[in-house]
Amino acid sequence: MSELELALTNLGRELDYPETPDLAGAVRERLAEGPQPAVWRRPVVIALAALLVAVAAVMAVPQARSQVLDWLGIGSVTLHYVDDLPKIEGRQEFELGARVPIAEARERAQFPVLLPTLDGLERPAVYYRGDIGMVSLLYGTEDEPRLLVSEIVSPGAIDKLLTSQTDVEPVRSGEWSGAWLSGGQHILFLPVQDQMLRLVGSVLVVHNSSTTVRIEAAVSKDEALRILRSLK
Repeated sequence: MSELELALTNLGRELDYPETPDLAGAVRERLAEGPQPAVWRRPVVIALAALLVAVAAVMAVPQARSQVLDWLGIGSVTLHYVDDLPKIEGRQEFELGARVPIAEARERAQFPVLLPTLDGLERPAVYYRGDIGMVSLLYGTEDEPRLLVSEIVSPGAIDKLLTSQTDVEPVRSGEWSGAWLSGGQHILFLPVQDQMLRLVGSVLVVHNSSTTVRIEAAVSKDEALRILRSLK
């Protein structure tokens, strides 16, 4: 047990937890009163901020991180921590769906499909998967990919299986929030097919109010964020 784990354990034993209040009655009274001024929301915002700090502290401890990542979701992507990655037999597939023109992808997806606008990027190959509501932009080829940008709207569309070798760093950029996964390979898993697809290296996974974006490339976190910010 590390010094940090030991300190957290000792601290937990010393905390004096108050009894859980009866919230049901208070909630019923508040609902009966109708809409309230916005000032009452401030304690909720403070409580959520404290929760985020607590989660970040727990994620710093590898043994505790497994408990957090087992349920941590980033939009359409769910992260699962495992002790060992299962082996993938045979050729690793991308399973991006049908290749279509960008106009058709936008029409079928029924959500705003964004494109990176960085100088030097050629037109990507565009793919659409209706079963998980995903549009993917592939730069290069499936045999030699350079950049893969996937945009997803279906909840629970993709699972990622991680080990302690993968670092998960919270990130935020404008309307986007999520995590940068680096330092170790993880497995991409499709629950809809109950199928493990392939090993993946560094990935940026973020979401806003409607869409999840996954950026996969052999680049740094800063470069991945630069790609994200260029989406239009």
